[in-house]
Amino acid sequence: MTSTPIKWVAPPLGWFKLNTDGSSLGNPGLAGGGGVIRNHVGELAIDLGILNLEIEMDSLVAVELVNSITTPNAFLSTIVTDCRFLMERFESCSLKHIFREANGCADLLAKTGCDQRPDFISFSNAPAYVLEALAFDVSSATRFRLISS
Repeated sequence: MTSTPIKWVAPPLGWFKLNTDGSSLGNPGLAGGGGVIRNHVGELAIDLGILNLEIEMDSLVAVELVNSITTPNAFLSTIVTDCRFLMERFESCSLKHIFREANGCADLLAKTGCDQRPDFISFSNAPAYVLEALAFDVSSATRFRLISS
């Protein structure tokens, strides 16, 4: 096992990054999702004239399904097709897997989403409970993950 540093990395100039995550309180149970869109210096993207988008999530299965050339089983095909369609609306768009240690802000939003009454909430400013995670991401600090060699 190797201890590997894991860090959120800002997108290049001219790009935005969407970090997203899902959460559930039990199986079956209440579920929620969350995401945060940031620019090349890690600031929240409020004006959404986005042409180039990097999408990161910590679900390797979801990333592989959407990035796959084949169509998944009938149960998942509609949502995967919808994801692919939405990604095609951007001039450039990529979807990649990241470890959860680099997805802390989206994780907090997803967990809070399980408890929300409205179906969808959009924030013009970061809610207080994610400020620390946002600051950590743009700092030079890293988290560590044990990865088998």
